[in-house]
Amino acid sequence: MARMIPSVISPAVKSTAERRIFKWFKDDPTTEGWIVLHSMGIANHRSVMYGEVDFLVIAPGYGVFALEVKGGRVKRENGIWIFTNKYNQSTSKSRGPFEQANEAIFSIMRAIENKTHAGSKLSRIIFNFAGMFPDIFFDIPSLDVEQWQIFDERNGSDVGVFIRQLGKKTRQKMESIYGTGIDDRIPDYRTCRELVNLLRADFDKVITMSSWIKQTDDQASSLTDEQMRCLDQLEDNSRSLINGGAGTGKTLIAMEAVRRSVANNERTAFFCFNNHLADWIDNQFKSESEMIRPAFCGTFHSFLFQLVKSKNPEFTYNHSSDSEEFYKITLPLYALDSIDENFHYFDKIIIDEAQDLFFSEYLDVMDSILKKGIDRGKWVFVGDFSMQSIYNQESFREMLEGLEEHASFTNFKLKINCRNTRNIGNEIKMISGFDNKAYLPSNIDGPPVQYETYDSEEEQIDKLRNLLKKLQDDGVNKQNITILSPCKRERSIVGKFSESQIRNFRISNLNDIQFSTIHSFKGLENNVIIITDVETFSDEKLLYVGLSRARTALYIFESRIADQERNQLKLRWIK
Repeated sequence: MARMIPSVISPAVKSTAERRIFKWFKDDPTTEGWIVLHSMGIANHRSVMYGEVDFLVIAPGYGVFALEVKGGRVKRENGIWIFTNKYNQSTSKSRGPFEQANEAIFSIMRAIENKTHAGSKLSRIIFNFAGMFPDIFFDIPSLDVEQWQIFDERNGSDVGVFIRQLGKKTRQKMESIYGTGIDDRIPDYRTCRELVNLLRADFDKVITMSSWIKQTDDQASSLTDEQMRCLDQLEDNSRSLINGGAGTGKTLIAMEAVRRSVANNERTAFFCFNNHLADWIDNQFKSESEMIRPAFCGTFHSFLFQLVKSKNPEFTYNHSSDSEEFYKITLPLYALDSIDENFHYFDKIIIDEAQDLFFSEYLDVMDSILKKGIDRGKWVFVGDFSMQSIYNQESFREMLEGLEEHASFTNFKLKINCRNTRNIGNEIKMISGFDNKAYLPSNIDGPPVQYETYDSEEEQIDKLRNLLKKLQDDGVNKQNITILSPCKRERSIVGKFSESQIRNFRISNLNDIQFSTIHSFKGLENNVIIITDVETFSDEKLLYVGLSRARTALYIFESRIADQERNQLKLRWIK
């Protein structure tokens, strides 16, 4: 069976013909070892490459082939192509499917030449194009194509047979033109893998969390090879635990896993810990097609409340009670009691910030709402189990051992920091003491981290006001700036600024400078991060979270005592 990229076809793809052909390639045992790139991909991907190509087949032993698919009725009249779908809706185009496929494959091969060195085998691979018309008998003479370049209803579902025939006929035609001796142009498995690695970054693109900074539809970022391998692993394993440090793309992985799960018609739940992160992710899914939204998207605690209120609408949180005991013990127990035979179980659950939800009581609920439970059901747990557990202080080793006793799952570690600049990464290492050799530093250049030392509240306020003015004078947009503090607003110097000057973080306030506590901003990021009210560097995990939110520029407002502490921290890195 062919390896499909992406591995599922988006529900947003309306063409039933494309859907059938996608499935035929995926299920055909004779296509083993082939790679088939589908141009549409998951919704919100910017994956149409170098023109309009529906499928790009990379087949070892045969070549590379662009396929243009047209379902329903097809007619050409006075040079105009007319396509009519099953709803009797017609569209017309001056460019026919063969012209589109021909232009696409030549465009792709030119791009390969531009990306490789002179004489590279990748640029000399045998290639061709074809049209696919699975709903009709297509036998029109005098077209500038051969009959063997046409797939129609006579081929049934035998896409493997068709591509092999296309490859053989293409080779024969090339030999008739260039003579024999073109064996070196037939790609082997290794060459095909190299070609996929070259092309895949152009096909497999997803929206990053920094996309809200500029608020444009065109902002996208390629997944790293490491992240793509992680997504491939999720396709092959029902249960996976993904561990990664700040900036390694954990939330991107979790969101893409949700999209692919929903595209597979699985009833999917997405859980996280942080309210702001939940709002941001929910906003992303709402901006996409309804057909790829999960059945639930939000914090795990909001799900527990929703579950309990379905049975007891009057249920509320008693603020006089112990908060930790209520959320860790009382609420999940009530939730378990609310699950009955009418509950619609989830086919798969995907959890971001799993390090903050790794409690036995929570796992009991997850076990009860998931089809086949934690031991045999489908789940993905994503988190930073080394440094970002600022809520859950339990032993992860103990929890993992308990999980391993009940379920088999794969482990994947994300190692590459693809968010922070090199200077920010070095500062995180210096302050937090986090120097895990398993994680690779960023190679992104950026300005040095800047510290502003203050002796009084008034001085810190003046310095913050001057910095904000300088940033805006330098052309930095307000939405690119986020101010973080270990304190709530009323205890922070930001409380001395009006709400119109510095807004509290909300999805609806993305055009303004925003404020949040470090705790509440976990999982999010922005280009410019300003951390205020740093009176001590003793809480290394909290500062690790705060510093790692910055993509480009980082400013830290520290007290005189904190400045002395920081200078002491530098000593541990002096060899």
